[in-house]
Amino acid sequence: MHILDYKKFVNSKVIYNEPVKVRGGCLVTRTNYKLNGENIPIYIQTPKLKSVNGIICNDSRTYIELELDKSHLQFYEFLTTIDELNTNITYSKSEEWFGKELPLEVVDDFYSTPIKINKTNKAPIVKFKIPFTSGKINCQIFNENLNMIDYNLVSKDTEVICILELCGIKYYKQRFECEWNVLQMKVHLNEKVKPLSCMINEDLNNDLENEDDSNSNIF
Repeated sequence: MHILDYKKFVNSKVIYNEPVKVRGGCLVTRTNYKLNGENIPIYIQTPKLKSVNGIICNDSRTYIELELDKSHLQFYEFLTTIDELNTNITYSKSEEWFGKELPLEVVDDFYSTPIKINKTNKAPIVKFKIPFTSGKINCQIFNENLNMIDYNLVSKDTEVICILELCGIKYYKQRFECEWNVLQMKVHLNEKVKPLSCMINEDLNNDLENEDDSNSNIF
């Protein structure tokens, strides 16, 4: 797996493949990156970001929302650049891919960005999908010691670093969106998880077994 540095990302090396129909009836345009003569998947490592409400997992979707403060300006600009690439390729390829030329204004209106800008002075929030298959989260989650942990330990204000895959663009009937998936996550826990302690006292067990009392023999 080759992790690309978003700070050195070259937009012209992004390759958009022709859309294909997937389960559910929507179309998906897969993306690749041209590197050393090969078309590779696009994997990106995020900076350390703060979780808004932990990992949200329900019957229909699993995702995490992360806060982008002033120190993450370069990453924010990278995400918005990907959004621009997505809308531009959809506009320029609309006749070839969908059989009709879509006005740029319509493309902009139909596009759903993963970035949510707050109307207040709060930092922007970005939402990333977490793969969920066969009733389980399909994402490796590690703590600072690189031990696997349960997703429930990722809570509000937990700081995380994610490995993302830019899968491409998913097209619905009157909406299309950027498809980001979280493949791995390193979690910086706010407090150490206390290990469980065993309450069984072996000395008590030995005392009972060693007791020599013939009158206590029930059988």
